Formats: sequence, structure tokens, C-alpha cells
Amino acid sequence: MHNPTRTLLSTLIAAVIAGGSLTALPCTAADQAQGAESSVIQSSGRYAIHVASLASLADAEDVIKELPFKNQVAYITSSIVEGKKWYRVRVGFFANAKDGEALAATIRNRHPELWITKVPETEKLAAIAEVSRIKNTPLITEENLKPSLPANATAVETPATEPLTETSTPERTTNVTQPIPASKPVAVIASSGISGTSKPASDSDDPLGKIMIQAEQSMIAQEYDRAIQLYTKILREPENQYSRQALEFTGVARERKGQQAQAKASWDQYLEKYPDGADALRVRQRITAMITATETPTTRTTTTRKAEPSRWDVYGGISQFYRRDEFSTETEDFKITSVNRDALSNDLYLTGRYRGDEYDVRTRFSGGYEEDFLDSTQSEARISTLYVDIQDKQATNTLRLGRQSSSSGGVLGRFDGVLAGHSFNETVKLNLVAGFPVETATYKEVNLDRWFYGVNVDLGTFNNAWDYNVFLIEQRNENILDRRAIGGEVRYFQPGKTLFTLLDYDISFNELNTLFTLGSWTNEKKQTFNVSVDYRNSPVLTTTTAIQSQSVNTLSELLATGITEDEARQYALDRTTRSFTTTLGMVQPITDDFQLSGDLTVSKQGDSKTSGGVDGFAGTDYEYSLFVQAIGNNLIKQGDLGIVGIRLTDATTSQRLGLTFNSRYPVNEKLRINPRFQTEYRENTDDNTSQWYARPSVRFEYRWTRKTRFEFETGGEISNRELTTDTSETNSYYINLGYRHDF
Repeated sequence: MHNPTRTLLSTLIAAVIAGGSLTALPCTAADQAQGAESSVIQSSGRYAIHVASLASLADAEDVIKELPFKNQVAYITSSIVEGKKWYRVRVGFFANAKDGEALAATIRNRHPELWITKVPETEKLAAIAEVSRIKNTPLITEENLKPSLPANATAVETPATEPLTETSTPERTTNVTQPIPASKPVAVIASSGISGTSKPASDSDDPLGKIMIQAEQSMIAQEYDRAIQLYTKILREPENQYSRQALEFTGVARERKGQQAQAKASWDQYLEKYPDGADALRVRQRITAMITATETPTTRTTTTRKAEPSRWDVYGGISQFYRRDEFSTETEDFKITSVNRDALSNDLYLTGRYRGDEYDVRTRFSGGYEEDFLDSTQSEARISTLYVDIQDKQATNTLRLGRQSSSSGGVLGRFDGVLAGHSFNETVKLNLVAGFPVETATYKEVNLDRWFYGVNVDLGTFNNAWDYNVFLIEQRNENILDRRAIGGEVRYFQPGKTLFTLLDYDISFNELNTLFTLGSWTNEKKQTFNVSVDYRNSPVLTTTTAIQSQSVNTLSELLATGITEDEARQYALDRTTRSFTTTLGMVQPITDDFQLSGDLTVSKQGDSKTSGGVDGFAGTDYEYSLFVQAIGNNLIKQGDLGIVGIRLTDATTSQRLGLTFNSRYPVNEKLRINPRFQTEYRENTDDNTSQWYARPSVRFEYRWTRKTRFEFETGGEISNRELTTDTSETNSYYINLGYRHDF
């Protein structure tokens, strides 16, 4: 069942997560060393963010002191590469690469060449011990850190060989902002050790795992020929858990031998096989770093700082997709066949970035043109995004101008306008926003009749977990007050626990527009529990809502009929309904490749009232939906996916039972198949009829190169409804065919 409220909920959840509002919260790493607001170092896993590699310890200390993380372990590890010492700034530690990427996203604009790495256990223990010593706080790690601390856990740097998981020389460099006073201590440890002293990255006892351990030790000892032989043994085996790492580090080993062409060939092969995810991004960064190092090597010294040359980077993509939908309905008395859509969509997205000494500039465009073959007058262009974003190197001042989207600060989505911010310190940022709402992406001109302006303040982080935003916003339509609201957001993040709350209250209507809360908790057994509560006006209450179902297009036209502004505001209240949705869910892992999940949703839609010649409609009773699904990975072949689900729904006018099946199967390195099937049986209690439908579909994706892929999808619906005296049969099908190319 399509539930508009739940769709809005899903959209908001996606926006919150995409915006990073449920990940790490900003704070000052300089305070971390002194334990500013924390008495405990929390850490799990061996994944870390590699922020930067610098030739000067002072530069590395400057970078680490300005990192916005209090409840993570930030440290410097040193290494000698081809006779040159490098200081690597890292932030740890995470249970998996995905968690690291989520936190890394908050500083990627300052450090665009960072990546996620898996560090040896000895490096992790040394870092935690040194940060704990500086902070004079207890350590909380897995089983109180069973292994004994390594001998090289020291507050002074010592020479060491290059750690396994780094890219090759010359190292990447990162621009450094103005130094922070060095009176605050920074954790500096030795590298993870030389061959035979560091614990290998894998503790597995299986034969392939032992080969990986030997290969890692060879890399640490700079025995690259031996490492290549060992990684090649892994790659000769059928696809396994070590294949990705073996292929990536075959390229690393060849690069360190000076075999750039062979290294690039290995990494190109990697991207052909594994084109998605953070690992693929890291491999692309390796290729870029190698090419850049070969063409224009850069160095840093302790006495001379040379800024990176200012430059523009431009990337993007194009796509074209043809879509055709046909529909037919048949009863004993008639048959109707129609083509609902026959169109070609052409899309383009472009991103440009300029890195200067003082400012970073980013521009973005996404839009397209749809050619309608049924009616050429319906062909239309779209501009979804078109803006320029400017910020200084310290991210103290930010400015974004153009067509953009926002879901915070009281802004209701896409708008044409400006968003400016100024950070007074690490915990207070003032934001000003003003613009013109954009109702659809096809509207190519700025609508000057409707505008808004507002102010909001970001506050946090407090107690290493809490982050806040408060806002005041006003919107007008033809100089008539459309909306005036106050509200705020609350975010809480701790490992295994998250909370997000949004409140929007209209002080001109004295009505609660939105109250939304989403929380999750993961326990020691890796069970995840989540809850959401969503109360909102639908649509969002504005005076403009008064023109719905009226024979006018603007508020001024409605007022010209003799309606007063107060009456128009009452019409808006009458057209607006109140909806309530709450969901309780749980995810239960069974094995590493299999899990069960389920959720129970309760919802209710309010009534609308009759006024101004427009009939109201009745809302719903409380409606219940129970959904349970099983998810399995690597069922038949490495990389496949299977999902089976069942949904039971008790609604106001019907009772439904639905089944879903979704799968993904990698036929080979280039071709993936995604078959899906959905069926539902419905008893309509309002007219005593019954109905069932089945929706089969299949999608093919062929990756011609790592930047070009072709897609083909086809499917349909077969529906049968038993009426009182007749039977209605409905059939439909669609095809979607096209390509995407990135550049």
C-alpha cells in the first residue's frame, strides 16, 4: 500500500542520514587531549580515518588540533618511506569501514583526500594508550584490551617502516590552516612495527588467511616481490573474503616497486570488479595520487610551506533512459487500452571544485530534458540543482547561492536563494537563509511572488553527544503572511545509540506543523531496535493552501472574490489534515550473512472540513501494518542477495496480505540480474469486493567499463477484482532502457 505519510517519513530519514545528522557531531580535538568534556575514551574495531600525511610533525600537530572530534582517538603515527619521514594523522577506531566513512564525511570538505584504512592491532593499542595517558582517563576497549601494549607506545616519535595500508610514495599532502598554540599535547606514536613485531591485520587460521598474514608481513618489511607472489595465490582461488584486499594491494606493491603501469592495471581491474562503495573510492584515490605524484611531485619540509596550486576539478555524468508504460482494463462490457507514458529522459550532472589558498569553491548542476513522444507540448526541461558554494579554509564563513535543497532550519525543501553561515567558535554557528520556494524542478524561472527568510543557530557538541539547532522563519506570498514558524532539532549520537527530533510550530496559526522523532539502539548482541513517531500537518500548513480546489491560481485572486485574509487562513486550516504514524522495529542478526527484521506501524489520518464550497472528507481509523522480512547474502554465489518479506495490513476500508521477493545475482564481473516479485490479496470492507494483483519485474545491469553501464528493466502488473456482478481484469507493463556514463 502506498502510504504518503510513510513516504514522507522515509524521505526525511534518508535526508537526515544523508546529511550526516545522525553521525559524529562537531567539537574540538584540541580539547580532546585535555579531556575537555569527556572522562572515557570509547573505541571498538580497527578501522581508522587516514586524514593526512605530512612531512613536518608541526604541520601534523596543527591538523590534529583542529579536527572536530572529541570522543574519538586522534593520533599521529610516523614512518620512513624511501628515506623520507612522513607523519600520518589518523582518527579511530570503528567496527567497520562504513562507520568510518560516516564520520569522515563531516570533514571531507576540509580534507578531500582522506580515506579509510584498517590498522594493525599494535597501532590501535598504542594510540589508545597514549591518548589515555595524555587525558589521564580510563580505557574502554574490547575485553579491556586483552593483548599487552606494544613496546613502541611512546609519546615521542620513532622511526618506523611504512604501515601496510598506506598508498605509495610520494605521500599525499594536505593544506594546513593557521597553527593552533602548541601548549596542548598531541598523541604521537611509532608506526605499527617491523616485520615480525606487529600483529597482522587478520587473525584468521584458515589457509587463505595465513597467506594474507604472510603477504602483509612482506609488505611491512618492504619485500614487495614476495608480497605480489602471495597476493597472486589468493587471486587464483575462487572469489573469497580476501579477494578484494589482495587485488588492491597487488597494485600497492607494484606501485612501491615503481611499476606504475602494472599498478594502475591492477587497480583498474579492481574497479571493474568492485565499482561501488568506500573501497572503490579509496582505489580511485590511489590512482589519482599516483598519477599526480608522477606528473607533479610535491614535497613539504619543516622550514618551507608551499601551498597547493589553486586548481579546478570538474567531474559529472550523463544518462539517457527510454520509458514506455501500457495499461489495459477489461470487463464483460468493455475493454480499454492506453499508453500512459512514452518518453526519453536526458539527464546531466556536473560538479566543479576550486581549491585556493584561502577559499574553496564548489559548483553543482543537475537537470535534464524529457522528450514526450505522446504529446510534444508536454516535453519539459528540469533544473533540480544549480548553485555555487564558497567557504574559507577554516570553514568559519560559508555561502551557498542558487537552486538548492535543505531540510533543516525550517526550510521546506528546494528553493532559489542564499544560505550563509558564520562560526563564532567550535560550538556556535549562526545561519541566515532567504529565498523563493521551488514547487517543482520543471519550474525554470524564479517565482518572485512567494519568498521566505529566516535565521537559525547550530549549537554543539555538548557532552560528546548532543547537537542542537533552533530556528525562526517567515514566508510570504504576494506580501500576505504565508507561514511564520519557530522550532528546532535535537541530535544525539553515541556508538550504538542515535536520536533525532524535529519540531516545527507555526506561531501565526498557533498550530503544530511537525513533531518527528527517530531513535535506534544496538546492544551487545548486535540486535538493533528502532522507533519513530511522526505527527504532522498534511500538507504543511500555509495560507496558500486555501486555494486548493478553488477556481483561482493565486491568493490575490482568491481575495479579489471578496474573501478576507482571515477567511483565507481558515480555508487553509480546513484543507489541512493531521496525520500520525509510529513505527517500532527490530533487526536480529542470525549469522554474518543472514538476518531477520520486522516492524509494526500504526497510523491515522485526520478529517478535512467543508468550507468555501469545497467538500471535506473523512479521515481513517487507526490502521495497523506488520512487516517481517529475511535477508540473506552470499546464498549461492559471493555477492548475491535475497530478500523475502510478508506484510499484513488492517486498514479502514480493507484488509491485505502481501508477499515480496527481491534478489540480486552477479552473473559475472560485468553483469548483474535483479529479479523482483510482489503480490497482494485484498478484501475491501467498504464494498464487499476482493482483489489480488501480481507484479513481476527484472532488471539487468551491464558494466561495460567502470564509468559506463547499461540498464534494462521490464515488468508489469496483473490484477483481478471481483465486483458484485462482474469481474474487472487489469494488465499493464513497462520497459525502461538506457545508459549512464560518468566522467
